[in-house]
Amino acid sequence: MLRLSLRRSFTVLVLLALSACGRAPQPVPPESLVIRINILCTTCDEFLRCEDPGKPAESRVYRLREKSFWAQVATIWDYLVQWIRRKTTDARPVTLYLERGDVRTRIDLERAAQLDLVAGRLSVDDTTIDLRDGTWRATNGEPRGTCVQMPRREGYALVRRWLGRPLPTGAP
Repeated sequence: MLRLSLRRSFTVLVLLALSACGRAPQPVPPESLVIRINILCTTCDEFLRCEDPGKPAESRVYRLREKSFWAQVATIWDYLVQWIRRKTTDARPVTLYLERGDVRTRIDLERAAQLDLVAGRLSVDDTTIDLRDGTWRATNGEPRGTCVQMPRREGYALVRRWLGRPLPTGAP
């Protein structure tokens, strides 16, 4: 009985020590974010529409795609250790849908989008998007415009239209 109690006490002390030593910086509170991306949802697609007021005929939509099967499996670990070390960064595959007038282009970017919830920033290719206010900047800090998060339904509908595929019946 005493031996079991000592083992439990030791286990609790080790877990407390690990949680105290591994304190990571806290993420920006979700209520202060204009663009909210669930960092633990590996099967969720997120759509961000970015527009440059200097180029009104151009529109960009960044689609943060779902992760690969093995990346989704690895996320199980992130769920399990949330109470010890909260996940604040992530990388997601991204596709850029670019519209210039009547010309539509789809580009699968080679580099993944880097999400940092401590800084409240999403870095995609040559741009940075501030998740707190939607400011869209070049990597050198030059302002490019603003971005808004699209509802997933609208994002999927936009992608289907750009690809020339009909919307499912009953969809707007």
